[in-house]
Amino acid sequence: MKKRDSFMILIGVGVIAVLIWWAGVEETLKLLTGAKVEYFLLALLMQVLATLAWAFRWRIFLKRAGVSVRIKDIIMATMVGIFANNLTPGARAGGEPARMYVITKKSNGGYGQVFATIMADRILDVVPVLLFTLVAFKYALSLKVKLLLSVLSLSTIVLLLIVAISLLISLNESLAFSVLNKITALIKRIFPEKFAGVEGTLEEKLKKSITDFRTTFLELSKDPVVLGKTLFYSLALWGFMLLRTYFVFESIGYRLELQKILMVQMAGIALGMISILPGGVGITEAVNSALYLSLKIDKSLAVTATVLDRFISFWLPTIIGGGLSVYLGAKLSKGRV
Repeated sequence: MKKRDSFMILIGVGVIAVLIWWAGVEETLKLLTGAKVEYFLLALLMQVLATLAWAFRWRIFLKRAGVSVRIKDIIMATMVGIFANNLTPGARAGGEPARMYVITKKSNGGYGQVFATIMADRILDVVPVLLFTLVAFKYALSLKVKLLLSVLSLSTIVLLLIVAISLLISLNESLAFSVLNKITALIKRIFPEKFAGVEGTLEEKLKKSITDFRTTFLELSKDPVVLGKTLFYSLALWGFMLLRTYFVFESIGYRLELQKILMVQMAGIALGMISILPGGVGITEAVNSALYLSLKIDKSLAVTATVLDRFISFWLPTIIGGGLSVYLGAKLSKGRV
């Protein structure tokens, strides 16, 4: 991790500390220590199920693209991708190269094929998000919460921009070549010994990867069965995430309606994507707490629930993904993958 990234994460942690101080350290600790274990475990289970839904959704794309890989490796690559995403500021695109590299090394697929499945996976994920955002927007209109309406509008614009950029990369051959070339350059810096002596043929391989990418992406986008199955897993994924936050609030003794959780989660997506801090650390906690406050929830409850929810959805996956990244890095350095 770069020193700058470490410094930015420390700033984010500092924001969280200030947030807890503002909400009341004593009140927050009281809520945390009095949390009901059974609901906390249910929240953990929902996070696990959401991650599995993501992995199984990606598996459908990989299988349709002819990439043979074990579900164990897909789950591992997903966790490594989460780790990389959580260390990436802004749109959090750092996980895509990481996922592509792991699966390519663990399967019979080429970079172009695997990258096409990742792009299709990312674009399709926006569909249920936009659907849920529209539902949240409608509910926010009925409550006349101006802050939520403003942030939801921003969230919709950012999501549409991401889809447009992703489609542009996917359908523009020269742009796709440029992106894949930059990804390869990044991997070369991390594992220089793996590319020793192959620089001369690298461009040719990249061009082949782009051809494979375009062919695979177009095939995936035209298969209604694949799109139907993956959409099911997308809806399940976001459903589990909503339930996770619901059980987090239940664990600290507060019952919050799913509609309100939906509004806050959808509103928080955009600000997390444009945050200058890696993984939106601190920013996401502050924004979500403010959004819960706009729903007339006590500040100690809002901050405690947000911090606890982020511990389950951000910090734990980051730690596990980081551990898997170190493990895979050690295997790669020994040439065993």
